[in-house]
Amino acid sequence: MPGRMVRRIGSLLVVAAALALWWHFERQQREADTIRAADGAAVRVMDGDSLRMGETEIRIAGIDAPELRQNCTGADGRPWPCGEAARAALERLVRTPGLVCERHATDRYGRSLAHCRTEAGDIGAAMAAEGLALGARDPRFAEPTREMEAARAARRGVWQGAHQHPAEWRAANPRGGNGD
Repeated sequence: MPGRMVRRIGSLLVVAAALALWWHFERQQREADTIRAADGAAVRVMDGDSLRMGETEIRIAGIDAPELRQNCTGADGRPWPCGEAARAALERLVRTPGLVCERHATDRYGRSLAHCRTEAGDIGAAMAAEGLALGARDPRFAEPTREMEAARAARRGVWQGAHQHPAEWRAANPRGGNGD
């Protein structure tokens, strides 16, 4: 009997050690993947125009990017996941050093409406230049940009084919709760 108990305890210790090692390495990987703002706050991109810095939810002012589940039509007439592309672009942009967001207002969902920049420049303008953000429909926050017009002329991003303005897509595809 005592031999069995020692083996069971030994087995439990091996399993516990393996779990502890897995947790340690998983935590290190998450830390390595964490985006940090200029002030050190962790940053999480929600979609193409929304992110969380620390505990603050931010909507990038002046733009409206395709919703995460939204598809657009490419130049070839086939659908492509423009919402996922917008999120990936924003994730890439916020990884540039020096991310700082300056709050200008609060939207109806309590998020900070902010202009965000990195060492590379204005994030909203960069999203518009890639053709992955349109001007916001709310006239208080709409900022038509030269970058958006250049993307339209060059048929980049959503401008390469047919697309629905994100506000219209949200109205046609309600999901409850925070819709933009």
